[in-house]
Amino acid sequence: MPSFQADIRPLFREYDRENMEYSFDLWEYDDVKDNADDILDRLEEGDMPCDAPWPEERITLFRQWVEGGMEP
Repeated sequence: MPSFQADIRPLFREYDRENMEYSFDLWEYDDVKDNADDILDRLEEGDMPCDAPWPEERITLFRQWVEGGMEP
């Protein structure tokens, strides 16, 4: 099962963090957990990250983390 520290946080680059910091911090577990559904929607729509969509395997990993209970 994916965890935030080992699997999810490393997916977000500093560039991604800086671009979203006005709304939430992609390197903070509570922020990502609280916004996980919106983040997943944006990832699936290709709106996030802002410079290029993630490959499907990254989106799948994030989805598994969300559906699996969002381990810290």
